[in-house]
Amino acid sequence: MADLLKINEFRDNVVKLIEAKFELTKLGFQEKIEGIAVKAIYTLLLFILSITVIIFLSILVAVGLNIWLKSAWLGYLIIFLIYAGILATFIFAKDKVQNTIKEKVQEMIDENQGQDLPE
Repeated sequence: MADLLKINEFRDNVVKLIEAKFELTKLGFQEKIEGIAVKAIYTLLLFILSITVIIFLSILVAVGLNIWLKSAWLGYLIIFLIYAGILATFIFAKDKVQNTIKEKVQEMIDENQGQDLPE
């Protein structure tokens, strides 16, 4: 009878251990998802603020060019042509830009996976 109680106790301990491992894995996964979400939200906010700064800086430069060139519209045209050139570069070099982005993303993934390795 004592052996049966020890076997049941052992079985209960094994079940509790498995449940604890499952919970630990679940919490680790949840922590990784939360980290990704925080990074994504921060990156999105940084992107929006950066675009806003670029827009206002572009307007400032265009107005400055208008004053310097004594024109009501030439500064805006120059800034437009600069951005149109950048856009054309991205369109015509699509494959190269995509490959560069893919490489950078892969480097970031590899870097993050290296940090997650157990010691």
